[in-house]
Amino acid sequence: MTINAATMQLNAQRLLVDPVTGNPALVPNDGTSSPMVAPDGRVFYGVLESPFGSNAVRGWMLQFNGSTLAPAGVPGAFGWDDTPSIVPVSAVPGYAGSASYLLMTKYNYYAGAGDGVNKIAVLDPDASQADAHAGATVMKEVRVIAGATPDPEPGPGFPNAVKEWCINTAAIDPFSRSVLAGSEDGKLYRWDLVSNTFTESVVLTPGIGEAYTPTLVGPDGQVYAINNATLFAVGASVVGVPPRVPAAVALARAQPNPFTVATKLRFSLAAAGPVRF
Repeated sequence: MTINAATMQLNAQRLLVDPVTGNPALVPNDGTSSPMVAPDGRVFYGVLESPFGSNAVRGWMLQFNGSTLAPAGVPGAFGWDDTPSIVPVSAVPGYAGSASYLLMTKYNYYAGAGDGVNKIAVLDPDASQADAHAGATVMKEVRVIAGATPDPEPGPGFPNAVKEWCINTAAIDPFSRSVLAGSEDGKLYRWDLVSNTFTESVVLTPGIGEAYTPTLVGPDGQVYAINNATLFAVGASVVGVPPRVPAAVALARAQPNPFTVATKLRFSLAAAGPVRF
């Protein structure tokens, strides 16, 4: 439902339904999906499929008009316990679609219901494709990557299984064009969207099956991630740290002491560019 914040009056409401079966979608109490409002006003919300298991326990990522809550496009192929993150189209080189933004979502395919090759994905909410597993029409995959750590727990029937992504939302770094997400293997990964590879990983814990948790970037540049019920701050804070002198600027030593005698400061630039004192 949408509510007028000024009057607290109901604007619109919509029953959440499975886009394939038409049944009321499942919204379990142990799920943490939250409505996400995109820059164009569309609302995205993750649900479980109904009947349970009919989409390999992946659920659906539904999208709605922000004013009327009318369905606004095809669903994403995964929605269970997931809140999508906005990805600028500029972060994905070679993207040739018409969308003004993309979505990053969890894309697990749990062993038993699926093959255990758990992934994360960047999707185009304005384009569609046939889902490789269910055959339903879903959001088009723009980038997809599987987890890095093999998972022997499901047994020999799932030789390609990897540890699942224990996240309910991920952080997007538009400056490095990457995604920051935590895995059940206890590591925080940087997924580079240019090369479609994991370019960095940081060990947080030895790895443990756990509740799905969020990842975010603070205003100080640190990345905050949760694993095994512990909040980790990853990376050096830049708050209060003076900016470094660019390597292209070389300063000559001042003679005599500029604090006691007037002096001239000589400097040279390796290349043309502004200098701030």
